[in-house]
Amino acid sequence: MGDRIGRWFLGNLADRGVLGWKNDAVHDLFSSLAQHVASLPQDGFDALMAARPDVAEVLFGDVPDGQEAQADVGSIAGALLDPDGVAEAMIRLARPAVQVLMALADSAEEADDRSGGMFGGPWCTDLVQRGAGRVGAMEVIRMLSMAGGAVEADPRSARAALCGQLDVAARAAAAEEFDRILAGLTNSCLVWPEPEGGGSLRIHDAVFGVLPEPGPRWEVFDLVPPLPEVARQLPVADVDREAQAVATAALERAERLLRHVASDAVPLLKAGGVGAREVKRLVRACGLDEEAVRFWLHVTERVGLVACQNGKLWATPEYDEWISDEPSRRYAVLLGAWLALPTSVLGPLATTDAAGKPHAVLSDPAFDGVGHYVRAVVLELMTACGAGAVAAVDSLADALLWRMPLLMEPQTDGIACDCGECGSQFFGEGPSGKETATAAVATVLAEGGQLGAVAFGTIAPIVRVLLAGPQDDVSAIAAEFAAALTAAMPAPVERVRLQGDMTVVAAGLPSSRLAAFFDSAAEREAGGAATVWRITDGSVRRWLDSGRSAEELRAGLTEFCEDEPTQALGYLIEDAARRHGLVDVIAARAVIVAADEGLGAELALVPALTRLGVRRIADTVLVLDAPQQEVLSVLRFAGYLPSAHEADGAVTVAMVAPPRAPSEVLPQR
Repeated sequence: MGDRIGRWFLGNLADRGVLGWKNDAVHDLFSSLAQHVASLPQDGFDALMAARPDVAEVLFGDVPDGQEAQADVGSIAGALLDPDGVAEAMIRLARPAVQVLMALADSAEEADDRSGGMFGGPWCTDLVQRGAGRVGAMEVIRMLSMAGGAVEADPRSARAALCGQLDVAARAAAAEEFDRILAGLTNSCLVWPEPEGGGSLRIHDAVFGVLPEPGPRWEVFDLVPPLPEVARQLPVADVDREAQAVATAALERAERLLRHVASDAVPLLKAGGVGAREVKRLVRACGLDEEAVRFWLHVTERVGLVACQNGKLWATPEYDEWISDEPSRRYAVLLGAWLALPTSVLGPLATTDAAGKPHAVLSDPAFDGVGHYVRAVVLELMTACGAGAVAAVDSLADALLWRMPLLMEPQTDGIACDCGECGSQFFGEGPSGKETATAAVATVLAEGGQLGAVAFGTIAPIVRVLLAGPQDDVSAIAAEFAAALTAAMPAPVERVRLQGDMTVVAAGLPSSRLAAFFDSAAEREAGGAATVWRITDGSVRRWLDSGRSAEELRAGLTEFCEDEPTQALGYLIEDAARRHGLVDVIAARAVIVAADEGLGAELALVPALTRLGVRRIADTVLVLDAPQQEVLSVLRFAGYLPSAHEADGAVTVAMVAPPRAPSEVLPQR
């Protein structure tokens, strides 16, 4: 659909004689930006990579650790011109930075005519109404800016226009702030100096497509961020204790779901993702609610513990490594995955279809691409309130709206998509910026509550450490995080209580060694605040089937149990060990039965049969894991005259039909 609309768009440009002019502009834009990048000193290039992580990922994301990363000027300029990257950089801008860009756009030569020609007018509205709602706003911006160029802006005029509305006393400070913001925009190459000098700046046309429409609410240079208000102050010890309890339960729920996926891969929809029916099946099988299943599938897929392959959702080898680690480190992996998760899963900000229902879990429409940006800002604002402080949601929404205005506020004038197929509401009348920001805060609180990153509406200790601010001493940061991680998870349980009914109870999260032992020797029956296993005849058989002995089982029980094994448990283990192996079942696809003991010994030494893995299980009986016909061919080649038999002992009669002409070519009489 996007390709079709793109061809229609380029055709309209060609009809209007715009395409040739824009191609020249693109070449001029690329050359200008390439010259600017080539002129950067090392510290300027470092600042560029820090300001544009999307470009750093494109250029150096696949460079192995420890290897020197290199890129030519053309590659860097090309990555900087990617409209998706421009939009991604802009949605992270705070309100003053957006206002500076708007002032620069207003000061640009023929800005009104050129931006109106590219992003306004009847033909652009026609493009939107024909199908832009089907492909999304960023795709429209991409198509527009691929044929776009750059315009020149006058920073002096923009500074005067933006700061001149303030009173005389505030103008000097505002001008300094304008210059600081402009330096940041230059570092990210949203604007850059003219190669010929003269003090002018250049702006990519894609910037115009993301900027909001000018209006009274953007006129006053808004430099003071609204601060979140503290609704109530809770005892820090209570918050930390609750956060630990929630984190412990969260880790157990994630493990419960992953163990089920590891034992039974989940079918995916043909269109991709885990459908509602499979989600409900996981709800019943794992004893979790639907929100928890959706949340943990997204989080664990992000970190690679599960993966979608060949029509199913599978556990990965990384899951086996993760599950064998200690609880605190397992929790750290999940927390990091949630912080980096590029979508919102729970709450009102989560993506839904036209009917308001959640998209299939892990399907492409389920990813909004901005969840991690919103999450980071909301958590940062909550952390700034202090330990134990519960911020008022309304004030958090105001602060978030100031920090991310382009993402929170509607970017259209209510143009509705009337295609009748996509049901997209992106170009229709949507919620206000304040409503979107409030929904974003509610979403972060809901997700953080699932994980234990938020407790009683305030930040958990480990998140406070992660977001406390930069420090120069890396070792001190690592030590603080390790201490917070230890506090986030209670000490793992190393010993269990052995009950008379063959159950063992771990009062808390079991250590990796303890869990591995009892998962092999017993059946897990319950989890949560206490983990319960039951030792059964089947679990002891499974232990022995794995090649371990009854003596190893008794030694493990002595090591991990605080109580002496009961007499009944001892009888159970001894009886299972006595009966285990009395009957052998051997995998074989062919069985050789010799006429006498001497012939059996001779056949066991035939080189061709040895290469097939022949095994002599009795004086006259040999088995092979090879097809019957292959064994017959080997024996005949070796000079033997074997006979073939079916599984029931009946002789296999091999008859070869003589060749005959096909019936359809017989002569007609």
